[in-house]
Amino acid sequence: MSKSIVAQCPRCNEELIASNLSCNSCDLELNGDFPLSKFDYLSIEERDLIESFLRAQGNFKALQNEKGMSYQTLKKRFHNILDKLNLSPIKREEISGTADKIVNYLPINEGDSLVVRRIKGKLNKNSGRASIPLYRGDLCDIGFDSSGNGLFSSKIPVPNHLTWKVLDAAVEVVIKNGGKAMKGMARSGAKLGSSELPIDSVEGYIAHKVHGIQIGETAFGPGFVIAAILDWAEICRNERGYVTLNHTFLKEIE
Repeated sequence: MSKSIVAQCPRCNEELIASNLSCNSCDLELNGDFPLSKFDYLSIEERDLIESFLRAQGNFKALQNEKGMSYQTLKKRFHNILDKLNLSPIKREEISGTADKIVNYLPINEGDSLVVRRIKGKLNKNSGRASIPLYRGDLCDIGFDSSGNGLFSSKIPVPNHLTWKVLDAAVEVVIKNGGKAMKGMARSGAKLGSSELPIDSVEGYIAHKVHGIQIGETAFGPGFVIAAILDWAEICRNERGYVTLNHTFLKEIE
């Protein structure tokens, strides 16, 4: 019967290494010094927390509900785990590149669409950056890209996927669909024109109109961040699987 590996010496509490490995199938045995994985030195509770974090796909809110812990308690637990693994937390600037990719202010130009005006106005009031909630509850950093052509997000490292043209196209397809459009499932590898990524979905429309993706091809899937941005800007509502036009914004268009 298999047992959990013992990683610490029960006598002196030093880290153990494996000196003998054997195969249950052919009885092969290997002798030597085989260091254990650094994760083996974590406690059962700590490994369980990491497994739960992966199942929750990094969603702290879901993890809080499963474990019945506060945000601060979970943050402290993960800080201790990082210390044991000799890992340093990644700073927001390192994730998003805010130091050289985001500016504090962009002027609102006469030719800007109502969508761009709304987003620029909100970010200008917040020094060019904001932390916005995604549909599942975790936060996403956004800000002005230094090019002036759109936004930068900590969740979308690929350039040119949050330009003003992309955001305008997202709202355009929602309006064309009568005020409600499917987000699309480009991230799952769906091909443009399929039921999972129809050309009149948010991601499908953007892929085809802005990036020139053709029917039958796969596309990049930034829809989850685009929907969150439009919801934060009170342009659309970010709903499960769909983006719906906000009635207050609809009145401004009319």
